[in-house]
Amino acid sequence: MAHVDNVRRHFAAVRTSTYLNTGTFGALPDTAVERMQQVLDLQFREGRLQGYFGQLATVREQVREQLANLFRVPESTLALTDSTTHGINVVLNGLLWHEGDEIVFTNTEHQGGMMPLFIQKQRQGIVLKQFEVGRTVEETLQRMKAAVSSRTRLVVVSHVSYETGQRLPIERIARTAHEYSALCLVDGAQGAGAEWIDLASTDIDFYALPGQKWLCGPDGVGALYVRERAMPNLEMTFGGAASLMENHPRTMNGYFLPADSARRYEYTFVNLTNWVGWLESLRFIRVQVGWDYAFSRIHGLSGTLLDQLLDVPGVEVFTPRDSRAGIVSFRMKDISAARVVAAAAERGIAVRSIPQHDLVRVSPGFYNAEDDIDRLLSLIRRPESL
Repeated sequence: MAHVDNVRRHFAAVRTSTYLNTGTFGALPDTAVERMQQVLDLQFREGRLQGYFGQLATVREQVREQLANLFRVPESTLALTDSTTHGINVVLNGLLWHEGDEIVFTNTEHQGGMMPLFIQKQRQGIVLKQFEVGRTVEETLQRMKAAVSSRTRLVVVSHVSYETGQRLPIERIARTAHEYSALCLVDGAQGAGAEWIDLASTDIDFYALPGQKWLCGPDGVGALYVRERAMPNLEMTFGGAASLMENHPRTMNGYFLPADSARRYEYTFVNLTNWVGWLESLRFIRVQVGWDYAFSRIHGLSGTLLDQLLDVPGVEVFTPRDSRAGIVSFRMKDISAARVVAAAAERGIAVRSIPQHDLVRVSPGFYNAEDDIDRLLSLIRRPESL
């Protein structure tokens, strides 16, 4: 039995449909679902009083350990969040701003990343400067350099464009930001779990990521990487018991000792079920799938799809072949993306559209088979059936 066939046995969703929308939600492995059900069943039968918070704290530390291994960073640099947007807000609200400070960002950011910027513009008088991502690395860097200035405090960029699937040169962007004494925040929503990223070897200061996409966890879980060197620049915005040092050192007149790690940016302990589910998903991918296999599989399937689409008349591919991770986006001549997505859904094929650009977005995971790609291509090659 091929490895992919063995992997697929653990993902019911990929056996009941042609599941090509990992970039929205990754499929849940059976081990995660079973463990979540066990936790809920125990809470139903015995309540949530006996050892709940101790178990939750243990599970969260185990998640932190798994993420530290994946991204090759110290556990002390990881704060657990509920989403990418949560992590971005921690950064935008934790930096100390002055009127006239600049934030430079790209034209391909998700609204979840842009809204925190807009709030700082309205609240603090921040100047927002946008630059357009180029088709090549050098073109992108040239446009970024034209946008930054001595007033630039932060550069915000996506690891992978959620629209086009283009993999941005985040390592060089972060290095260039530092040359201008600016910090760099990366939206990792479409990169984390889709390809290797050794964060500790980069100049990236902040990297926000979700658990429910390429990392196959439930929704409501995520993380924020805060580079050790950048931590003194980032104040706490939210605070709670989770933010404090181990022994809860505080006084009634307002003095307290926060955790001496990125855990200071956490503020509460909630949702044991989801954290248990994500922990099991991370363990499953690391042990049963293998991260090397997962990343090579994702890259290979996206490359196969892209190459085949280039040969289909009337199809325009927007994802650069040499700058991609898992997403492939395309447009069909005279056929709207919404129509393609609807026709695919009627045939049990799950993809999505990017309405603002009328793109069809496909995001295969490591659990997809070549037959899944062929099934979608057979539909695209017959535009008269759409």
